[in-house]
Amino acid sequence: MPENIFLNPNEPNPAFMVYREEARKIILRSLAGKSECFWILGPTGMGKSTFLLWLKEFAPLYKIQPLYFHGGDDFNYEQFKSQVDNATKASFFSRIFLKKKYTERPVMILLDEIEYIKDENIWKYLINLLDAVGLHLTVVMASIDVIEDIKKYFKGREIEKIYLEKPPIEVLMEMVRKRIEAGGGEEFQPFGKQLVRDIIESSSTIREILVRLQEVVK
Repeated sequence: MPENIFLNPNEPNPAFMVYREEARKIILRSLAGKSECFWILGPTGMGKSTFLLWLKEFAPLYKIQPLYFHGGDDFNYEQFKSQVDNATKASFFSRIFLKKKYTERPVMILLDEIEYIKDENIWKYLINLLDAVGLHLTVVMASIDVIEDIKKYFKGREIEKIYLEKPPIEVLMEMVRKRIEAGGGEEFQPFGKQLVRDIIESSSTIREILVRLQEVVK
């Protein structure tokens, strides 16, 4: 039995995503033929980044082009706009012969920790894209709470809010089991199934569960 198991509690990993049904709904809505906005909400450590990274990984399987951005000090409007412009513009053939401005392929913009995005140009640019004729765009944002200073840019536009709450214990047990095995353990060892269950039941978030388990084997 290994002495150390590395659960990487601070590293979002889409392989262990526990909100797949909610994420699949976003993908299906994104394929429906109109622009959509979603807002993923939940406390720190509940899996918002993992949710977005899962969409980034699996959207291409549905012929959706995902673009993931993390809000922070290095979030740059010009770089953001350049990447989105490149992803949304039509192919050379479509621009020249069909006179199309935008790609026919659905595009999904994933914005993580938007509470740190302070440049209003980003939101004005996104709204213009959402209003663009011929562009099939989905915007998925993530933050702890609804941010009124950002919400105001979407005035008059429907945003579907998805609140991430602590999943059922059996779902979390299976997620932890997979993480333990990926980290070098077997089933629930070296923790034991009952200890894992006790920690899950007494923890508030997914990250807290993993942090407390990691502390056990230090």
